[in-house]
Amino acid sequence: MKPAWIVACALPLLVSFPSYPQQASSPGEPDTSSESSAATAPGIQDVFAAPVANEDELRQGLVGKQLYLRGLWLGDDLHFSLHGDLASQSPKGSFTLCEMEIERVRMTKKKVELDGVRYGIHFEDEGNWGEQAASFDRIRVTPKKKHLTITIDRQQVIVPKKKKQSSQKAGAVSEPGNPQAAATEPVAGVGVSETTQDPAKAAAVLEQAMNKIFAPALDGQMIAQMPDYWRYFYQAQMDHKSIEPTDPNIVRPGPGVEGPKLEKNLVAASNDYAQKSQVAGVAIYKVILGTDGKPMAVAVFRPIGFGLDENAVTAIEKSQFSPAMKGGKATASVVDVDVTFRIYSKRTSQAPGPEAMQEAVDAEANVSPVTGRASLPGLFSVEAGAANQ
Repeated sequence: MKPAWIVACALPLLVSFPSYPQQASSPGEPDTSSESSAATAPGIQDVFAAPVANEDELRQGLVGKQLYLRGLWLGDDLHFSLHGDLASQSPKGSFTLCEMEIERVRMTKKKVELDGVRYGIHFEDEGNWGEQAASFDRIRVTPKKKHLTITIDRQQVIVPKKKKQSSQKAGAVSEPGNPQAAATEPVAGVGVSETTQDPAKAAAVLEQAMNKIFAPALDGQMIAQMPDYWRYFYQAQMDHKSIEPTDPNIVRPGPGVEGPKLEKNLVAASNDYAQKSQVAGVAIYKVILGTDGKPMAVAVFRPIGFGLDENAVTAIEKSQFSPAMKGGKATASVVDVDVTFRIYSKRTSQAPGPEAMQEAVDAEANVSPVTGRASLPGLFSVEAGAANQ
């Protein structure tokens, strides 16, 4: 049996999604001024709609605006080619850790340099279901006095020199390596991969690179590239529907149905961003369990953000359940799974015990993208199965 959600049939047709407020927040403080709205937006949104010819145009389109890194890069020093491809090394992460605000812009003949700060998205767990996608705080995760630095190579414009008198030109060409002759040729080995004599072309190349690197909102292109569990969530939000299975054979625990039981609990990890920003709370996920009790599909229902939902889904997928029972036979079921994330300190970091800590170390998703070491675990629990029996 192939699991399916009631919103899954519309997933290939992602064309519009909730747009999000763009209010700025104070450094280090949550932005609580977001309005809970869910207006639709175009499938793909560009930061620039025309070629970028100078620094003023670049500054006008970028400074003070909240943008997303389309590539979900977590590094603090990113270098891109003139085509918008990452040329440096950086780990990838959740889109909930890839919102940024650019503060300074500098353009030279060879490159564009941007300084900004990174923000984490923290969803409000008590918001109405229909407003979940737009109900969130933005919390600065870049430390004070530090910046997220982005460097983008430019296509260098080579201006040909005016032709000399015929006698001078002939003399210049006849001598190998003559600097007067070499000045009319494209310069090689100066840190850019391509050159042009057309400023308009260079401006168009920069526009394309900017639109490839940044998005002004979570547009259709970004959401279409997300894991299924996020795509289910955003499609349901756009359609103003809840998330339920389409297959009538998938039952919910209740009268006549004995709910599944958790047999092996894999701890869901927190991460450095959440710990430093003191992000904690409960997230809820819809989970389809097969007749063998194994998770078959997961959908985000009430997210928490800050890269924690990805850890929660990984933990759920690797956990083990006994199947739901109906009429004495195992049956596929759907349950709500709660995952609680807590703030840890030196005093409480050992609370889960050595066995839970070892499970966190062994889990692939529990490696911090910041330090490369094992992340602190969150508390994983399944309440819906017991509550609905």
